[in-house]
Amino acid sequence: MKVREIVAVVLVVVILAGCLGQHEVKISKMKYAKLFSIEKHDGYVVVTDSEGRKIVLWKDKKPDVKADLFVKIPVKRVVALSTIDVAYLKAVNCTDAIVGVVSAKKWYLEGIEEKIANGKIVEVGKARSPDYEKILALKPDVVFVDAKFSGSDVIKKFKSLGIPYVACDSWLERHPLGRVEWVKFFAAFFDREREAEKYFNSVENRILEIQNTVGKEKKVKVVYALVLKGRVTIPGGQSYHSKLVEIAGGDYIFKDLNSTKYVQVNAEELIARTAEADVYIAIYMGKPIKSKNDLIEEVPGLAETRPFKEDRVYAMQPWVWQRIHRIDEIVEDLAAILHPELFPQHKLTMFKKV
Repeated sequence: MKVREIVAVVLVVVILAGCLGQHEVKISKMKYAKLFSIEKHDGYVVVTDSEGRKIVLWKDKKPDVKADLFVKIPVKRVVALSTIDVAYLKAVNCTDAIVGVVSAKKWYLEGIEEKIANGKIVEVGKARSPDYEKILALKPDVVFVDAKFSGSDVIKKFKSLGIPYVACDSWLERHPLGRVEWVKFFAAFFDREREAEKYFNSVENRILEIQNTVGKEKKVKVVYALVLKGRVTIPGGQSYHSKLVEIAGGDYIFKDLNSTKYVQVNAEELIARTAEADVYIAIYMGKPIKSKNDLIEEVPGLAETRPFKEDRVYAMQPWVWQRIHRIDEIVEDLAAILHPELFPQHKLTMFKKV
């Protein structure tokens, strides 16, 4: 064999060996969520949380790679520092792994209050001031925390105490289905990606079906507002609430507010905008709205606006934030509120007429 042929054969062998030695990486692209990612490697999974930290999830052999945190899966003991996070665990039937939860005024998710009462789940304080000793005593495999909400002081304390935490700020996703898609993130810690995919697809399909139903109808003008202790706060035009209204066949009256966050406006502007609207929806943030008078007492001028005169005023139910995994139900309620003629048999579950 000639020297050139020998060299060529050797090069082919080296190249093949290199290719065979490479690990296959499958990147699971999210359709709507922007704040997390999942990469599947041979023998382990890398999830990137909402703080950009790399968390390696492994089952049989801990991989020799760089990461911010290593977690053996499926996890057996978790602490959830947000009611929203518990909702995601509920969606993939993983609430049995919960050993600690944020302290809440009331739990609407089935089974949580009962487990707290019998000691199977421990309340570990508020999201912004948790009881670190209680968390340490629970020896969690991981703590799910909404890092942006809990704040940097909590995160620093977790780091100093060596508490394994994962940042999951799903509430910052702008698209409603982006929030639902976080079920895939939580499921990865339990090795239940297939269940999460099936769950997400069912919710997405229902929402798209509703969107198609209302798509050709005239847009109904909607106000979303939080009125509390004399302050008026409005979701921005690029916010989650604005997108919900759009999907349900509405025209968000404050869509010109260029923000993804809540924006404070004065009472006069709220009255002027509500006068142009068809429907008024009160946001729930700790204080239930029992009747229109609760809103009129805060902003008297609302009484003379169209939604209040025509009896089209609604409020979120107190449990809506604990059912964020059922955004399909939220969208269907909204669609029925805006286009009642298309959903004559529908009964509201996430909102109520006030």
